[in-house]
Amino acid sequence: MKKVMGVDISLIEGQTYIIGREGHIYIDSLTVSKQHAEISITNGKIYLRDLNSTNGTYLVKNQGLVYFEKGFVNLMQSILLGGQQYTVQSLLAIACDIIASDASPTQLDPVNNTKSFRKAS
Repeated sequence: MKKVMGVDISLIEGQTYIIGREGHIYIDSLTVSKQHAEISITNGKIYLRDLNSTNGTYLVKNQGLVYFEKGFVNLMQSILLGGQQYTVQSLLAIACDIIASDASPTQLDPVNNTKSFRKAS
């Protein structure tokens, strides 16, 4: 059983979450598309897919960037979404928060890698 920031990720097994300015995992940045990428967990494996975003999705590897369209990623993998860097773990923590809370969208601050809740409009 993998845990993300103390939360069992089996809670989100089989679910798909959209990452973006209008996604389940809300990122407040104009460089991130409205529906930038999606992330899911199937059989304990983390799957990430770019949704034809304007600025792309990249893996951070060996201090460089590698364009990423779709595939399995590791929990601690650093990724770049529209110029904003995150870890897969920080994005999944938001998905776990959605399940653990009242399903309100959660926002990630890329500078401080912290989360805050915002009210849905």
